[in-house]
Amino acid sequence: MIGEKVIWVATLPSTNDFVKENWQRLLHGTVVVAEYQTAGKGRYNRYWHSPEGGLWFSILFKPRKQIKPTFFTKICSVAIVKALSLTEVDTRIKWPNDIYCEGKKLAGILSESVFEENTLKAVIVGIGINVNNTIPQELRDKAISLHEISTKVYDTRIILRLLLKYINQLLKRYSNEPEALTRIWKGLLIQKEGQMITFKLNDVIKTGKIVKIDDEKIILEVENQQMQLSSLEILEPRLI
Repeated sequence: MIGEKVIWVATLPSTNDFVKENWQRLLHGTVVVAEYQTAGKGRYNRYWHSPEGGLWFSILFKPRKQIKPTFFTKICSVAIVKALSLTEVDTRIKWPNDIYCEGKKLAGILSESVFEENTLKAVIVGIGINVNNTIPQELRDKAISLHEISTKVYDTRIILRLLLKYINQLLKRYSNEPEALTRIWKGLLIQKEGQMITFKLNDVIKTGKIVKIDDEKIILEVENQQMQLSSLEILEPRLI
């Protein structure tokens, strides 16, 4: 069961790094929470500001069968949206796995996999949620916290329990139906197939129609030609 073992620590460089370094001795479902991360990281090794007041944690999954690592990322992103809806905060997923509210980033996910001889042994899903923490001035146009949205002070332990509850429910429901989970994930995305978006590619602003959304790429029709973009290339997509 996810969250049966929860390890709370005051400070860690990175909860993901801790779990990745110790995954063999930790049980499946172990959750490691740090009240403060000194070297929190997002995707592509971007620095993740994670001071006290936020919810910074990593979950260790040890799959019993071979399944795409992105399955666990989707589970967590859908669970975050569902859990935060109970706090009366309406969120959506910015492809592939950032959680947005009021046009700003509220939470992010970083998933890392461990393979041995092409066999998936572990997936570490790191989650960072801006809860009561203050957003730095230089990030205020891009990021937001739950406290800023509602002016309430939240108990991060309660939010964590809600989130783990939904993760367990979704795992039980969709482990044998990953395609059904993908449909739910797509339904919660800000971006939709058929929509027009503008995006920055190599410092050039372009416009295209979303043809297909996949786990790791978006296929766009741009100037009557199809092109594939990764999330690294779609830096700041905007719907039009």
